[in-house]
Amino acid sequence: MSISNSILKSLNMEDKNINFNENFVENRKIKGKKVLVYRGYLKNDYEYCPECGCINEKTIVKNGRKTTLIKIPKISEITSYLELEKQRYKCKNCNKRFTAKTNIVDYRCRISNNTKHSVVNYVKDILSNLYIAKHHNISNMTVQRIIDKIYDNKKLYKHYLPEAICIDEFTALKRTMAFNVCDAKTGKTIDLVLDRTKGNLEKYFSYYLEDARLKVKYVVMDMYKPYIGLIKKMFPKALIIIDMFHIVQLISRSLNKTRIKIMKKDKTNYRKYKRYWRLFFKPRLELDSSYWRKYICFKNLMTEVDIVNYLLEQNEELKATYNLYQSILYSLQRKDYKLFEDIINKEYPNISEYMLTSLNTLKEFSSHIKNTLELPYSNGVMERNNNTCKLIKRIAFGYKNFNNFKAKILIVTNIFRKSKKVMNFTSSPLNV
Repeated sequence: MSISNSILKSLNMEDKNINFNENFVENRKIKGKKVLVYRGYLKNDYEYCPECGCINEKTIVKNGRKTTLIKIPKISEITSYLELEKQRYKCKNCNKRFTAKTNIVDYRCRISNNTKHSVVNYVKDILSNLYIAKHHNISNMTVQRIIDKIYDNKKLYKHYLPEAICIDEFTALKRTMAFNVCDAKTGKTIDLVLDRTKGNLEKYFSYYLEDARLKVKYVVMDMYKPYIGLIKKMFPKALIIIDMFHIVQLISRSLNKTRIKIMKKDKTNYRKYKRYWRLFFKPRLELDSSYWRKYICFKNLMTEVDIVNYLLEQNEELKATYNLYQSILYSLQRKDYKLFEDIINKEYPNISEYMLTSLNTLKEFSSHIKNTLELPYSNGVMERNNNTCKLIKRIAFGYKNFNNFKAKILIVTNIFRKSKKVMNFTSSPLNV
């Protein structure tokens, strides 16, 4: 194997028209930084003129050289360049001049295709564009242009929706909520919409083909009432599933507000209510009743059950609210809808106003909660997806442009479609 082929292989380049001499690399300072510079020579054997098309019968002659400094990926974590000396030619037939071309870099570009591939692989991780730009010795705008080639925001792919979807919102830009739609089975982002108002969402979903919307059988969501009418209109065959986490969160907050209200009134047991608040939210059957030990704020040896019983006996409202909370929690854990329905339809005169409001909410959404208990879908994948979106925003210290933010999310969650534009610089064997 010749020295040129060995160097090309080590640099992950395939153009055999590039040749290297023995002293092919040197240390140099560029913009005050020590870098590696590989020196190569590029020439082509033209059978015909690329300008006029005439056959080369000694009509194409050499006409000087042109040197280009091309950015390539780092070598041993050292910033590297390829100083490529390109042969220039002249056609005697048409008097046109042209330069030898190579597939390692795009025309009139000084960033190698391998560098662009490396940027794509880095973009798929949760890293800021500024970090990626510094690592590859390119500008932040160059990274964004590569992202724009991967994800074309102007194209709408509205012909498919999965059988089960999750919907939720998160803060995308400053004081602006974004509507997130993801696959309930895989957790992958389907799309993001900046405006979450009902009118805008109806307009957005109307872009989807009717067949795609009719194929949606399940929609998982939280207890946000405006979305109920939207789903029934846009997905007439879909069952609404209320996420289990939000049901438990609803009754937990009501119990906690009740505890805080009682705690502020009871100065004698204030510290006890404040210190052992976690025991109230523990399932009753999981409270320890056999391990006796000394607890702060109590003089005698106590168990977790004793502490909860003592605090509940101090206030009848808190006791009734706690018992209702535990009953609902037990029915949800067993996924017993009949038991759940019997519990919420009873009268509870002593419960707090917070829990009474939550109880009325559960009655209003009871038909959808039935789907929650009978079907295996939840919003867990959506919460994970939202955390990924927030992490991307936090690492980048926020985004001003929503389209850039959206493109980054779709790439990180591996939903983007490979466009033909990307394949233009896919001359390298690297996999994107």
